[in-house]
Amino acid sequence: MQPGPEIRGWCPGAFAPMPSGDGLLIRAKAVGSRMSAAQAREIARIAKSCGNGLIDLSQRAQLQLRGISEATIAEALRRLEAIGMLAPNADAERITNVIASPLAGLAAGAFDANAMAAQLAVELQRDGALRALPPKFLFLLDDGGALPLADVEADVRVEAAANGEVAIRIAGVPDRAALVAANEALDAALRLARAFVELRNRHANQFRRVRTLVEALGADALPRTAGLTMLPFKEARAPVRWAHIFGAQRCGAVAYAGVGAPFGRWRANELAAVAEYAESEGTGELRLTPWRALLIITPDEEAARRVVSRAQHHDLITSADDTRLAIIACPGAPECPQAAAETRAHVIDLAPLAQKIGGADGVGLHLSGCAKGCARQSASPVTLLACAEGFDLIENAGADGAPRLRSLTFEAVMRELSARAAGRAQ
Repeated sequence: MQPGPEIRGWCPGAFAPMPSGDGLLIRAKAVGSRMSAAQAREIARIAKSCGNGLIDLSQRAQLQLRGISEATIAEALRRLEAIGMLAPNADAERITNVIASPLAGLAAGAFDANAMAAQLAVELQRDGALRALPPKFLFLLDDGGALPLADVEADVRVEAAANGEVAIRIAGVPDRAALVAANEALDAALRLARAFVELRNRHANQFRRVRTLVEALGADALPRTAGLTMLPFKEARAPVRWAHIFGAQRCGAVAYAGVGAPFGRWRANELAAVAEYAESEGTGELRLTPWRALLIITPDEEAARRVVSRAQHHDLITSADDTRLAIIACPGAPECPQAAAETRAHVIDLAPLAQKIGGADGVGLHLSGCAKGCARQSASPVTLLACAEGFDLIENAGADGAPRLRSLTFEAVMRELSARAAGRAQ
């Protein structure tokens, strides 16, 4: 039995870089989903001159620069600050974790999620009591417009509801929400955050996330402490499907090109190219998403199609049919020191089979270097957990599930996936 992975309880940041197998990992801090072409181009330059030229787009819609060294980190931070992608200080960076609707402020929504994200950041950094929030505590702002965030896990969710109201929900309680007016939503979210800090203090800081607090104290403890009343509430919006992200798209009056890199791993020249497309074909604006894709906003669909055509020259993902979307894989060894083995060596061979066994979101296979399953917390039809002797195979669960088969070779994995794909086809 392999040793359990180390739970660090924090995300890499500019002020708290995370050591990895290829150097230091830092984050260009975005608040909300908006990023300019100029910012993207400079991030690509920083990645190339201060790191190893690799950039990961995370599930939290943040760009992470890899391979930063002790000799170059000061320059990297200075340049991130110059483009407005460095938090004011370490406390602000640690607690300002916000995901906003990708098309906020462009497509019709009940509120401007990016504007609310900026307000939320100010309040989080102003209130000294909130510095006690754990560093993975996440706020989600879904304005009810295009591209819903229903499949994104967050501690506190602010979501558009019916009749102009806003639903405030918490992790671990899917069927209830506090319903408030739009101008009261930010205050309600902050009250929940303060209540979490209060309850966490009462219980010796044992709760890392809202879900663990709910599991220990029940669904009513947090809203009661916050002075909020939870009512029955059912999420009506379905998660985004790949078809609505990639390629040339139109959402109401908004046109965009959805472009991704396999497993969210961008090379500096690819990000620089996308930044150039955003200026030459688009409006000079990109949007970050939690689905490891970038949206290049364009004046019309014809411009979006030109962006897609140009992006294909870099072998980027521009179609929902791309088989690489059926696999989610963490960096693995040697980049991650906790991984038992490499995870991406055979993904191109496995991708067509993974597509055939894909679940509701199109993902058929999750490859994880350790049981933390950082790349995907939810269940997959098949999860392969790296081990010293090959891979353990887990069915319909995450990386922390019980393996059905252990220590499979790559050839054995191919046979198992082929059998499942054939069964689906019958």
